[in-house]
Amino acid sequence: MNCESCGMPMEHGQGSWCQHCTNPDGTLQDFDERFERMVQWQVRREGQSRAEAEVATRAYMRTMPAWRDHPKLAP
Repeated sequence: MNCESCGMPMEHGQGSWCQHCTNPDGTLQDFDERFERMVQWQVRREGQSRAEAEVATRAYMRTMPAWRDHPKLAP
């Protein structure tokens, strides 16, 4: 099973979202917070510019069940 927000592999029975995508109470982080964290991770991991990381993150988030219909990802 993978996190429906970021795609990270998870143990069965953990819920829909991983520990990196949730608030302390177990709710999904809001879009802006998750987007920013994913962009920062992309910059560190891939060495991309901020602009490149934002484009890549938006494209990836469009494939994730938690975000694919989010209005901020509309084409």
